[in-house]
Amino acid sequence: MEFREIELLVGNVPFISKKYGKFLYDFIISKRLLNVLELGIAHGTATCYMAAALQELGEGSITSVDLIETKNAYVPSAEEQIEKAGLSAFVQIMRTQTGYTWFLHDAIRRNTQGLRCQEVYDLCIIDGPKNWTIDGAAFFFVDKLLKEGAWLIFDDYNWTYGAADNARQVTDGITHRLLSDEELHTPQIKEVFELLVKPHPNYSDFVLLDGGHWAMARKNISDTKTYIERSEDSYRDVVAKMFHRAKRYLDRAS
Repeated sequence: MEFREIELLVGNVPFISKKYGKFLYDFIISKRLLNVLELGIAHGTATCYMAAALQELGEGSITSVDLIETKNAYVPSAEEQIEKAGLSAFVQIMRTQTGYTWFLHDAIRRNTQGLRCQEVYDLCIIDGPKNWTIDGAAFFFVDKLLKEGAWLIFDDYNWTYGAADNARQVTDGITHRLLSDEELHTPQIKEVFELLVKPHPNYSDFVLLDGGHWAMARKNISDTKTYIERSEDSYRDVVAKMFHRAKRYLDRAS
């Protein structure tokens, strides 16, 4: 399905902008990211953009995970949007009782033989409670399931519970009033990305889009760490510039 077709169907439904929908669509097609894991889906709008890209490629699948209790909280639901777009063949929605960390437990158990966990995903998007404990743990769990060369995307790098207080008092099961002042006002996804992802030996390529609206990392076991921060670049421009920097670094080192 061409981008303009899916944009007409879901482009006005939150919580992803058309700009980022196009970024995801191009990202998947350009790199042929065929096995996608999406943790946190809300209306499923991003799911639809990604599924449309897979339909354009003619293969692939998305496993999308969210809470049972959120299915009726979003109108339209992810299930309704995906069916309306005719993309059900590319998406499996998994609804869980307590969140995606236990889904990841089951996925790791299912894919583990002996002491080795089979790596199955080319891309994972983490967009859930934006919580240090939950999403910090999810990063380590997801790492076991990501292939070499796979990409990891975090939404809401700069988001805080404190900033959301006027809109709601609970975020994906996390009650704001039970948090300390530091937990309320610290961007917890930023802490996960800066303290857990960047220093991790399995990750060496990092991208911040729009000052950190999205944070991206590539699973690439290397002694070279590369960084890029861009606002308006397309996916192709971001990745081309990243690897141009990496090449220059290696050329200087040789």
